[in-house]
Amino acid sequence: MLKKENRLKKNKHFNYIYKNGDYAKAGCIGLCYIKTKVKPFKVGFSVSNKIGKSVVRSKVKRRMSEIVKALIPLIDRRYNYIFVAREGIAEKTFDEIKNDINFVIKKAGLFNENNN
Repeated sequence: MLKKENRLKKNKHFNYIYKNGDYAKAGCIGLCYIKTKVKPFKVGFSVSNKIGKSVVRSKVKRRMSEIVKALIPLIDRRYNYIFVAREGIAEKTFDEIKNDINFVIKKAGLFNENNN
């Protein structure tokens, strides 16, 4: 699980990032991101009811959270992120989801060599 200070929780923050942020998608993952105005950076996860029932949605969120937790040292900390699960993610394996998340971060150009 992500540290408490790095979790995006409030609905108004999600809506602000959706409205004003940039979007990239790859495979079964979408990434909405925006430059943060405050430290520390925040990460949120969005899984629609279309993905499945609550057990499936929770499993998808846990998987995405663990993958992103491992990538924190590598991603640009000047941005807030929302990882959006798209249809078909419930059938994917952990490694396939990990590859999609890595690809979408690379596609958006958000891997960072020097940590801020």
